[in-house]
Amino acid sequence: MHLDPDHLITFSVVAEYGNISRAAEALELSQPAVSGQLRALQELAGQRLYRRSSRGIVLTEAGTRLLGYANVVASATRGAAETIRHAQQPTLRPLRLGLSWTLGSFAPSVITHAHAEGYTVLAESAHSEHLISQVQGGRLEAALVVSGRQALPEGLSAQRFHSEDLALVVPRGHPLAGMGFTPLTAIAADTFLWSSAESSLSQHADRLLKESAVLPARQLRLGSVAAVREALMRGLGVSILPRSLVQRDLQAGLIASLQIEAPNITLEYSVVSASPLFLTRESKTLLRLITESRRAAS
Repeated sequence: MHLDPDHLITFSVVAEYGNISRAAEALELSQPAVSGQLRALQELAGQRLYRRSSRGIVLTEAGTRLLGYANVVASATRGAAETIRHAQQPTLRPLRLGLSWTLGSFAPSVITHAHAEGYTVLAESAHSEHLISQVQGGRLEAALVVSGRQALPEGLSAQRFHSEDLALVVPRGHPLAGMGFTPLTAIAADTFLWSSAESSLSQHADRLLKESAVLPARQLRLGSVAAVREALMRGLGVSILPRSLVQRDLQAGLIASLQIEAPNITLEYSVVSASPLFLTRESKTLLRLITESRRAAS
C-alpha cells in the first residue's frame, strides 16, 4: 500500500473548503486532478470518505477520522516548506495574530513589543472558533482566544495566557448597582443584553444563566460587545461581561459591576498555535513576543 502525502493534503484542503472547485483554486490544481486524488485516496481506504450534497463535500465518519491525520500532514508540509523558504530568505514576513473580540485590548501591548524588536504584527479580530480554524489552516501564526470546552483540532495546541472573572454589569442607578455581590436570580425581571450568538462570551453567559435556572423577562440580541456597552450606558438592560471590556466605563461611573454569586465564573484565555513539532519560525517568534509582552504588563 502506497499512501501519497499529496492526496492527504488535497483531502485536508477539500474538507476545509467543503467544495472541490474552491479547493482546486487554493491548491492551484485543476478540478479533475483534485477529484482524481480524492478517488485514489478513497480506493486506497476501501470505504467512502466523503459524499456530495447540495452544500458541497460532506465527510463520512471514516473521512472525519482520517481528516485529523491529513491536517497534521498538511501542517507539517507547510512548516517544512516555510523552513526551506526562510533558509533561502532569512527575513521574517509580518507575524499574523488573531484576537477574540474579548481580547482585543491585549493587541497594543503585543504589537508595541513586537515593533520594539523590529517585527511587524498584523492583527485580526473574530470569534474564537473562526480564529482557531485560521490557525489550523496556516493563515495565522497564533490566536488569543477564550478557552472553550471543545477539544482543539489535531495538530494544534493551547497555552494558558490569562484569566478573569465574569461580572454582572448594570446601568448607573440600577437597584443592584450599590451591591458588591448578587445571585443571577436577582435579574430575572430585567432585560438581558446579548452580543452575537456565536461569541464565546454569549455562550458562557448562557451557561451561567441556565445553571442558575434564570430566564430573563426580556432579551435583546445586539450583535456586538460595542452595542451592548452602548445599551448599558443608555440603561436598556443588564449583561454578563468581563470587567476588562468595560473598564473605562466603570471608572467613569457610567455603569456598575457586581461579582456573580455562582460557580464557574472564570474565563480562561489561551494562545492557540500549531503543536510544537509543527511551529514555523514566525509562530515561535510571535509566541515569544506574546509571552514577553504579557510578562512586562504584569
